[in-house]
Amino acid sequence: VKVTEFHSLPGDDACGVGKHRHKERLVIAITDASIKMTTEDGKSQDLDLKAGTAFWGGTETHMVVNTGKQPAKFYAVEVKGAK
Repeated sequence: VKVTEFHSLPGDDACGVGKHRHKERLVIAITDASIKMTTEDGKSQDLDLKAGTAFWGGTETHMVVNTGKQPAKFYAVEVKGAK
């Protein structure tokens, strides 16, 4: 596996710079976080995550911004060889 740690200040990108692509991965919120995720097709979703929340993300291109008032921290765990 490959583990990446992401740090984000309020108003900044949360898991990559601008529009970017991820392979399938497990995402774990290390801190409480409010984020706005916009997919490649322009659809957006506001999420309020509690520390310890984990979810599976498929292969996708998106943009994610920290919309909260505090710094946010996430781990992304990718399986090597995943699409």
